[in-house]
This record gives sequence, structure tokens and C-alpha cells, in this order.
Amino acid sequence: MSTIPNDVRRFVLMSVPSVPYLEAALLMRGAADRSWSVAELAASLYVSERTAAELVDALAEAGIARLEASRYRYEPRDASLRDSLDRLADCYAADLVGVSNLIHDATQKSASRFAAAFKLRKDT
Repeated sequence: MSTIPNDVRRFVLMSVPSVPYLEAALLMRGAADRSWSVAELAASLYVSERTAAELVDALAEAGIARLEASRYRYEPRDASLRDSLDRLADCYAADLVGVSNLIHDATQKSASRFAAAFKLRKDT
């Protein structure tokens, strides 16, 4: 039985494209009073600067982070998004594997649907 509440599950399925995306959001959330350069995020997440730049750009586009003077700060666009991220952070802390599996399963299903759209069908 899953320990992930339905509202958090829905948020993950609709809004979290990868575990590194979630990790970046949670890292920034954990130091909400700090602004981050791409290099600092990359070092903290153990990813390349290119990957870190893609992650924070996606977070900014989603309204989770704000870019100011080449630095990013955790700043959800509204209280509802902040609450969803807080609930997700609690679930991730309690069930890291469950949340990670949910993200991976959603990503795998999406990739499978995409691939299926390009399968050649043999006419008989």
C-alpha cells in the first residue's frame, strides 16, 4: 500500500519530470534564504553545470524558482504551489523510494507512449 497521499501523487505525476528536478527544488527549498548560481547548484547536486542550468531553468519556468542577476532563489509563485512542494518534501523524506519510483514509473510510461506513437504498423 502506498504511503503517498493522492494529492501529492497527482502533483508528482503532473509537475515533477525527474528525480534530479525534485532534488534541485528540495535543495533550494531547504535553503530558501539563499540564492544559487548554476555552478553552486551543480556542485551540490553532483551534476554538470549544463544539467543544473536546465533544471533551474525548468524550475523557474514552473514558478518554483526565480532568476535574478544570474542567481536562482526558491520562490514558489503562490501559496498553493508552496504547500504542494512542502507536502511533497514531507512525503519524499518519509518514502524516498516510493516517490522516486512514482516519478520513474510516470517517466517510463510517458516514454513508452511516445515510442508507441512512432511504431510502424504492418498492414495485412
